[in-house]
Amino acid sequence: MDQTFFSSVRLAALCAAILATQPAAASDFLKQLARQAAGDAVQALARGASAQSASVPVPAAAVAAGAGMAGTPYVRAGAQPPRMRLEDGTVFYGDYIADYWSRPDASDRGSTPSLDAPGRILAGPLKFGASRKQPEYAALQRKLETVVARVMQHPALARVRGASLVWGAYFGHDDGRQPLVAKLSVIAYPIKLDDPDTRRFPDGGYHTPGEGPVLRITVNDPEEIGTRQPSGGYRGMTVLREGYMFVVPNTDRPLFVEADGMKAVNPDLLDRTRARSDIQFMTVYVGAAGPTMSNLTHKRVDPVGNTGRLIGVLYNTDWHAILREANAAG
Repeated sequence: MDQTFFSSVRLAALCAAILATQPAAASDFLKQLARQAAGDAVQALARGASAQSASVPVPAAAVAAGAGMAGTPYVRAGAQPPRMRLEDGTVFYGDYIADYWSRPDASDRGSTPSLDAPGRILAGPLKFGASRKQPEYAALQRKLETVVARVMQHPALARVRGASLVWGAYFGHDDGRQPLVAKLSVIAYPIKLDDPDTRRFPDGGYHTPGEGPVLRITVNDPEEIGTRQPSGGYRGMTVLREGYMFVVPNTDRPLFVEADGMKAVNPDLLDRTRARSDIQFMTVYVGAAGPTMSNLTHKRVDPVGNTGRLIGVLYNTDWHAILREANAAG
């Protein structure tokens, strides 16, 4: 029985096991992934297909064949080159979007009037809720503002079209001893020019009220990792099995320890001897609801759509460099 069948069954089981602990958006995301993995398993068994080696990534050129043409910036189902896999064999379904936004000549123009409409950007000043007067909070806020500024330099967001961007930020619970916790998020609201609630602002950007996918960044928050299990590495980051969450380390301490045959977050991950405003690690992921994962597996998520842009930022940002620059800003 082939490796593809076992990988798909394992992926479906893992998704089902963690569904109960996830928020609504992530739960929908994982349900789609579980259904897709199960379907892949049945198809693989029926045709007796042999799997690609899990340890050999697919060259970017092969993954992106046919992408980027005017009017068809993504590959639809039917054209199925081999897919990149993570270290544990899990299929990396965002490979073609990562490839698209890695190109220096990637077009940011949309294929419809709504996708091509310039978006409004609300990126600052950041408001963190309740006022925190301690100097360490001011230092951390400067670091987070550096993160936002660097993320907004990504070509997928700098001249965003087809979506408006709204940033949010807040500090986490403070027990007075642990390193400070904070969260950043940017929601990409899709622009719908035919929606009567759509507004055009003086800067020329459009905004349509509603819902959208979110790029979420947290610092120093082990609870954000929770019970998620690692799938391997990507560009020096640990990949977790929930919407391809990345953990960006700034510590020599191990992220996980063994516990009852599973991986658990290291209870000593955070170093209390360091400055409380230091970013010791960062998590980054894109959350989206509905059929997003199913569309991603079939290459139907447009790289220049709102979700595709956030996924492009996730995979084509040097998060290590951003973390280093942010820590230096404090």
